Amino acid sequence: MVADIGGTNARFALADLATLELTHIRHAPCSRHSTLEAALHDYLGGLDDRPDQAVLAVAAPVSDEEVRLTNSQWSFHTSNLCLSCGFKTIHVVNDFEALALSLPVLAPAELYQIGGSLPEEHATKVVLGPGTGLGVAGLVQSEDRWIAVPGEGGHISLGAHDVEELALLAKLPKAGGHLSAEKAISGPGLANLYRAIAEARGATVPESIDVVAWALAGDDAIADEAIEIFSTWLGRFAGNMALAFGARGGVYIGGGIVPKITAVLSAGPFREAFEQKGRMRAYLAPIPVFVILAEFATLKGAAAALRAKLCTHFI
Repeated sequence: MVADIGGTNARFALADLATLELTHIRHAPCSRHSTLEAALHDYLGGLDDRPDQAVLAVAAPVSDEEVRLTNSQWSFHTSNLCLSCGFKTIHVVNDFEALALSLPVLAPAELYQIGGSLPEEHATKVVLGPGTGLGVAGLVQSEDRWIAVPGEGGHISLGAHDVEELALLAKLPKAGGHLSAEKAISGPGLANLYRAIAEARGATVPESIDVVAWALAGDDAIADEAIEIFSTWLGRFAGNMALAFGARGGVYIGGGIVPKITAVLSAGPFREAFEQKGRMRAYLAPIPVFVILAEFATLKGAAAALRAKLCTHFI
């Protein structure tokens, strides 16, 4: 069994480790269950044959037995969860670690390219994605297999490029005095940007905000501005990560938001913001950026992680 546990949604499936083919895919909002254990029991209860191995790709740092999701109330102890659900083993990985491991097996039709040229063969890749939070991971090749490098890049500090941006940043919410990139470059971040712009314009802010839908409908000027700023800051962040990882193998963007606005990113300030790094512009210019269109890429990556863990096959 493979699972992709985010801050808002949980996805479950059974995976064939030889082919990475997924079956019995199920998607549910995390709010439907009070705990991950309850969500797992609900999914497993609908299967005729219960699996004895599991890998969980979670939106959280993974370093010990206890895992607490960053943008969710869910937490668990791996050994307790394993016992409760009847698994022989549970392998836990960061969700963007799993997404990174899916990159070598994605088909060309599952990717949408924005600028750059062809990725360098065998070169380091980086994957990032705004969703409930902002995830980042690298992917490096070692001999005959790819190795994912998880991190928490979404929590780096967010900076301003001019006085107008500084005024906007001052209106964004901070956690413990720290303004992280995901406070603007994420789903909740888009809502934060909308509120900040509306406040600066003296406009009324609705209780429920759907910036992407309003911007695509073309009938909300504040939503249009929020998407443009989001695209600029996402481009800068992607360029930063490309420099940090030396990602000549390409930058890949996942998550639930970006596939909906690929046309906006292509026509807007995203690519210029990505390359605008002074003396490093020439370094970044050939690096392609790909939007991941595959809906269940993280589940495939989780299966690849388990396959490598069990040493049955290396990708």
